[in-house]
Amino acid sequence: MRLVSFGDFALGGVSGETVVNLSSALPEIARLSWDERLPALAAGFGQSRASVERQIAAGSGQPLSSARLRAPVPRPPKLLCALANFGVRPQTDSPLEVDFNFKSPESVIGPGDSVVLSDLPATGFEAEATLAVVIGRETRKVSEADALSSVFGYTAFLDLYGAGLGRVNIGTFFGKSLDTLGPMGPWIVTPDELGNPQNLRIQLLINGKARQDYNTSEMLVSVAGVISAASGIMTLRPGDVVTCGSPAETPVLVADGDEVTADIERIGRLTVKVTDPLQRTWPAAVA
Repeated sequence: MRLVSFGDFALGGVSGETVVNLSSALPEIARLSWDERLPALAAGFGQSRASVERQIAAGSGQPLSSARLRAPVPRPPKLLCALANFGVRPQTDSPLEVDFNFKSPESVIGPGDSVVLSDLPATGFEAEATLAVVIGRETRKVSEADALSSVFGYTAFLDLYGAGLGRVNIGTFFGKSLDTLGPMGPWIVTPDELGNPQNLRIQLLINGKARQDYNTSEMLVSVAGVISAASGIMTLRPGDVVTCGSPAETPVLVADGDEVTADIERIGRLTVKVTDPLQRTWPAAVA
């Protein structure tokens, strides 16, 4: 099943090339505020799934091509990003197998939206394409063996970062959390439809040219391991989003006018445009 947030942040289901509004199948959730709907759906999906499936099968919808898709989790309660989960494991004093950064939920935008580069004096704006996990139930200190049972679904995420901002030049909350630096979408794919999350090809495309091309099988810590590690730090709740990291040996920078796409096998394409009011350029952005 593919689930979206669209229009005025209504919840929808995708059937072929059509989006079906799920408000009549989820009347209580539809009455919630726009930012509460997806977490509520995730928390109660076991009880509401049958009615959602009936609505998607029976309901008429609008063409997907004309629907304004929003980020599938428009304002996640928490947004936690895995770091250094590919390549050679860095030396660290951390007892965890994988480290994390917080990213502000306010950074999240949806497919077709614009990444607006801040006028703060960054030395460049980097982009990474990564798999994101949407949590479906309260999860605390879950084992790796049981971690995937906490997943509501999967989506694509573009983790953008303003370099040179803050005392540390890698992965700072400040640099990651600027408005619009968290594109997500185009929808959530439920675990039964996605299948094995540990064998997904992921590409980052800049103006149609592949700048990252890797597989989740290359992760140092598995998707389940990432969830387990995150839940060992803090309680994860329905609607929280945890990203799984990406190879970042060579930074990929973006500039004004770029089209940036995260393409994830069995999920789809998330594409946004980049706007820079200052019209800055960086050599690596066009390499």
